[in-house]
Amino acid sequence: MNDLPQSGMTPVDLGSDFELMVDAIPQLAWITRPDGWIFWYNRRWFDYTGTTLEEMQGWGWRSVHHPDHIDRVVEKFSKAVEAGEPWEDVFPLRHRDGEYRWFLSRAMPIRDASGQIVRWFGTNTDITEQKRTEERQTLLMREIDHRAKNALSVALAVVRLTSAPSTEVFKHSVEGRISALARVHGHLAASRWQGADLKQLITEELEPFQARGAVDITLEGPELALPPASAQSLALIAHELATNASKYGALSRPGGRIDVAWKRTASGVSVTWKETVPFKIDRPATSGFGSTLLTTLVGQFEDGQMSHDWREDGLTVRISGALERSPGGGAESLSDTAAEGRARSEDRNPTVLIVEDEALTAMDLAKRVTDAGYRVIGPSGTMDQAREAVDREMPDLALLDCNVRGERSWELAEQLVAAGVPVVFCTGYERMEGLPASLAACPTITKPFNEAELLAAIRTGLRED
Repeated sequence: MNDLPQSGMTPVDLGSDFELMVDAIPQLAWITRPDGWIFWYNRRWFDYTGTTLEEMQGWGWRSVHHPDHIDRVVEKFSKAVEAGEPWEDVFPLRHRDGEYRWFLSRAMPIRDASGQIVRWFGTNTDITEQKRTEERQTLLMREIDHRAKNALSVALAVVRLTSAPSTEVFKHSVEGRISALARVHGHLAASRWQGADLKQLITEELEPFQARGAVDITLEGPELALPPASAQSLALIAHELATNASKYGALSRPGGRIDVAWKRTASGVSVTWKETVPFKIDRPATSGFGSTLLTTLVGQFEDGQMSHDWREDGLTVRISGALERSPGGGAESLSDTAAEGRARSEDRNPTVLIVEDEALTAMDLAKRVTDAGYRVIGPSGTMDQAREAVDREMPDLALLDCNVRGERSWELAEQLVAAGVPVVFCTGYERMEGLPASLAACPTITKPFNEAELLAAIRTGLRED
């Protein structure tokens, strides 16, 4: 093979027919000497890389490889040549315009009659689109897994938090709440999780009662697409209001009337739920889980507010809040006042900050933590609420969702860790992408939460074990 040319587009002994054939294939192609020294490339290689044979021959091809992969590729290719075994690898190559594209590369040894390797023939097949499709599928599967775990966590919270005087009432309450969640999830899935229409959500909650014809129902307001987190909260709010009305208000007896109106506000939405009845409604003496859930759901909104106006002939509930979170509070350090409160007094229970944007999951977490003897700070449904909570009182430990309404909790976590506060991440993701190295040691518990695992993580963080 020493008589093979060391430069030029095509070795003369390969023939023009061979050149035409190999230039016609869609792959980049090349030929090496027995020792791996490349002496020939097809036209597609030069068209793609924008190089010349003089630049590429031998081991010059390394200059168009991605620096993050070149050492691995050279090592693997060298070992294959030394062993005389077929070679295959996947790596990016630089296009003449500077873009890197992914290639599946293979090389086969060509042997003579005696079995000696006389040259290697290799190809590079562009698989960039295939890689992108696979990455999209991987991301999609991760997101499906994440949302399924969040949904299971919420369903578990419904079961754990719902209380009732009998098994039948318990089953009815749990089925109603989970059905409301299922309906809104169906709308979100249909929109590829872009949002859900407010009128449709309210209509579906009231439709069974309207179909009976026992009550007049009017809905009035502009078309309003709710982002996913807000849609789930408002669907549950509508369900709880309808449930309460079916027990005590306008939906409990014939002759009632419900008027629901909503409007856009500067930051979000304002909803008015008005019940009118031909009988007297007594204000409840105590608040049940439904009332607590309503308060928590409204509190999850930025600037969320709710008021009850009890009248002799009915009830009016007004709810308002921002649909999207406002810009974060920046990277300010935790205040000295909060830091001074870090030391735990012997005469109080340890405090646990809970940051979770799923209202029911947050309530469930808070109940588990409280039942275990700790004092809860929050729960906070947005990062702004969490920062404000920490500024008021430094916790002894923090349970942080890694993604709170689209905002990562890394910044707050780093501030807490720097202040000596242990952080436990609570997430529906199996792996948290982009986690800073400074937070790599923070433990993670995944949804739906195992109570023993949750409490063990808290005790370990607080050094109670």
